[in-house]
Amino acid sequence: MAFALKYFILFLVLSMVSQGMCRCTFGDIQIRTVRTGREIAGQPEWKVTVTNTCKCLQKHVTLSCGGFAPVKPVKPWLLQPQGNTCLLIKGAALPAGATANFIYAGQPYIFRPVVSTVDPSCKN
Repeated sequence: MAFALKYFILFLVLSMVSQGMCRCTFGDIQIRTVRTGREIAGQPEWKVTVTNTCKCLQKHVTLSCGGFAPVKPVKPWLLQPQGNTCLLIKGAALPAGATANFIYAGQPYIFRPVVSTVDPSCKN
């Protein structure tokens, strides 16, 4: 009886730990911005790479972008402004480990992930 109880508790603890590790959030979205070396209308050009570091697919990735005013706008299908936020790739899925890139010219801007939807069927 004690043997079965020990294994049941071990199973329960491992289930909770593994389930906790499976949870992805918008915090698993990494954003890297680098200067391309080009200038447009006297402003530096920047390449932004958004990477899903989670093992699960994420969609509806939304970034902060209040006050973002580039002189070379981003193509709307890549970054769609919605008030103080911007929807990445029209809300399409960003698979595990995948990246989405966009380029803009203007003052440097620090994008931050605000929200995303994690595929509910994902099991790491």
